Amino acid sequence: MRERLNTSVQSASLIIVVAGLAWVVWSNDTTVKEMLSYLIILMVILEGLSLYLIGKVYPESHSTFKSGMIAALLILLGVKMMLPDMFISFTITVFAINFLYNFYTNNKRRKGAFKRRKSRKF
Repeated sequence: MRERLNTSVQSASLIIVVAGLAWVVWSNDTTVKEMLSYLIILMVILEGLSLYLIGKVYPESHSTFKSGMIAALLILLGVKMMLPDMFISFTITVFAINFLYNFYTNNKRRKGAFKRRKSRKF
């Protein structure tokens, strides 16, 4: 059940990013940098929820990657202030890596090849 909910959260995050960028195209009120900032905050919340849902099911490498992705998204908010020219390209790159990894793990999990190993107790 949690895996299906996780897939729904990941699909919702993709839809939200596309909708946010479409909003920028058709709306004259917000800029791309402002919308990407809002999307980063929303993605941090969704990735945290995803990590909470499947943290015990997926392997430790997945949890480590997701924690790193959350950290990268939060670092992007600092990049916005320090390197404003690079903010948009870095953000799109981090979003792309995140979505590619999400769909890779979903496909691998469906095949049954992505499981947490049982730890041995000494």
